[in-house]
Amino acid sequence: MSLARHIPALLILGVVWGLTPSIVKAAMAGGFAPLGFAFWGAFGSALILSVLCAKRRLAIPLDRPHLIQYAASGFSGFALANFAGYTALQYIPAGFFALLVPLSPILTVLGAAVLGMDRLTPRRIAGTLLGFAGVALAMAPGAALPDPSLLGWALLAAITPVGFAISNIVASRLAPRGTDALVLATGALYAAAFFIAIFGGLMGQVHLPGAIGWRVEWLMPFQAALTAFAYLLYFRLIAATGSVITSQTGYIVTIAGVLWGAALFGERMGWLALPAALLVFAGLWLVTARR
Repeated sequence: MSLARHIPALLILGVVWGLTPSIVKAAMAGGFAPLGFAFWGAFGSALILSVLCAKRRLAIPLDRPHLIQYAASGFSGFALANFAGYTALQYIPAGFFALLVPLSPILTVLGAAVLGMDRLTPRRIAGTLLGFAGVALAMAPGAALPDPSLLGWALLAAITPVGFAISNIVASRLAPRGTDALVLATGALYAAAFFIAIFGGLMGQVHLPGAIGWRVEWLMPFQAALTAFAYLLYFRLIAATGSVITSQTGYIVTIAGVLWGAALFGERMGWLALPAALLVFAGLWLVTARR
């Protein structure tokens, strides 16, 4: 099957994922607490995917191996990652956050190599170093971070791609064989909503709909629908093209995230943002490309 047929899907997925930081930033500015918005995003997406599972007559197993996979993936890839990202997005530009996204596949390959799941070649080492160099440059004055005082929040945001990478590795090692990817995603989202509800409830960040006002809360179902749509498109691309080609969406996510931030919030990057992005892109290409 020709790869050209899937280019529109890759572009759409990148644009949708690139919009997420701006949606979260708008929600935080409107009065949402980070864990509150993360909870409704996870729970709403899980409900939507549950309906799709029901239509396809796919049961969601609740045996021990599946529950372990749901919990590990949901905690690392959604609860932890989004808590760090959503909290930091109250202070850092959405465009800067988008520059962190390509670190996820880079860290995934690095972690898999450390655990003996893959080989750590000189090419991948060079790509990892370039990716980290690009992010470090993005944090420098005159780049994507407008104020050096935001460095702490930028480092907190960097936990997000770490969480995504852990989730990728967990999914590879713990996912029970033969289980449909849609089922695994649904279970992981329910687990994520469970963890967020506990921690968010203890911190007073989870509220019922209507507490903030529907002028802002319409973002909840909108984000949930976007997340569910992105998950479906992602899994279809994985099945059709494989994980390596699908990971190239990271380029599009970064570019789209910067453009969304500029369009919705008037964010302007410094002159160092372009070489920083090029370093990250070069690192991602070296790590994920195949001969």
